[in-house]
Amino acid sequence: MDSDDDNVADESNGSNESRTSRSERMTRPTRKRRIAALALAGVTAAVVFLGHMELRIGAPFTILPVRNADVRSEIDGLIEAIVVSEGDEVHAGDVVARLSDRQTRVELQKTEAQLQQARAQLAMLEAGTVPDSVALARTAVERAQDQLKYARARLERNKQLADNGVLTRTELEDTQEAAAVAERDLAEARHKLELLQRGARPEEIAALRAEISGLEAQRRYLEGQLQRVAVRSPAAGVVATPTRQLHDMVGQVVQQGALIAKVYDLEKLTVEIPVPEKDIADVRVGQEVAFKARAYPNRTFYGTVTSIATTTADDGSSSMGGAPAPSGAEGARGRAAGGGEGGTNILVTTQVANDSLLLKPGMTGQAKISCGRRRIVDLMTRRLARTVKVEFWSWW
Repeated sequence: MDSDDDNVADESNGSNESRTSRSERMTRPTRKRRIAALALAGVTAAVVFLGHMELRIGAPFTILPVRNADVRSEIDGLIEAIVVSEGDEVHAGDVVARLSDRQTRVELQKTEAQLQQARAQLAMLEAGTVPDSVALARTAVERAQDQLKYARARLERNKQLADNGVLTRTELEDTQEAAAVAERDLAEARHKLELLQRGARPEEIAALRAEISGLEAQRRYLEGQLQRVAVRSPAAGVVATPTRQLHDMVGQVVQQGALIAKVYDLEKLTVEIPVPEKDIADVRVGQEVAFKARAYPNRTFYGTVTSIATTTADDGSSSMGGAPAPSGAEGARGRAAGGGEGGTNILVTTQVANDSLLLKPGMTGQAKISCGRRRIVDLMTRRLARTVKVEFWSWW
């Protein structure tokens, strides 16, 4: 009996030891997992509370040219030729178009001829009376007196012949006219002699000088007009006006100030980023900006913040009302101000180098402004903290 009891006791002890070993084998992995989880949680907490990451504020952007130079006509005229096409690179002062100069050259030649004549007359007046001229004038007066004396004598003789019926009435009238012409010639010769003896009056010289001054001013004006027939670019850049539109202008009459072409400086572009007002406090001038244009998703462009607007820009959908949307650079500026998400934004401006000329005015994409390193916990709770500090502030 004792032997049987001992066997039963041994079997019971073996079963207990087996269950204990299995329990130990089951709890050991669980403990490891718990320890690993606690360690991971500790590391995560340490990283969250002690680690730092870069704060990047993302927003859409719109590209604008730094310099938008309008090539305009300085005078009225007919466009004779356009010498550039879209995409051509021009420098400041390069000719973009030419106006017809035919009429201006004709007017200039006429003015120069009048100016030469007036200067010759002035020279004669300023030279004064020459003795030989006075002698010749006196001789002319004496000759005119002799001709008048002869004409009067002939007229008296013909009157008698006419009374006797020898001459006709017509022949008598011809004699009378010849006598009258002789009287006028004598009066003119005496007047010329009188002018030569008296000399030129000061007011005559002054009037002629004023006429010459006016002609010289007219000549300078016409010469300036000839210089302005060549329409030049006021700045360096790339021609942005479509080639077809440029060629269609040939033969058209334009007025002073008419737009001929647009020239964009594409080597350096302005990028406008509408940053939401809730994020603007973290943005500073000089911070790095990375750009991803929709046209080039595999390339990243870089720049720095150059300026921050002093006023806010509301969403265009609320401020435009029923007015039609603007186009071109102004439309791009309006879209940038609105940001496409509604709300109030502040325009942040930066400039980006465009040596490859890949970027074009009007392109859009996404930008990220690097605003410095922050604690990870602050980055995770910044939105909640801002909401509590601003929205719930009135509750306290």
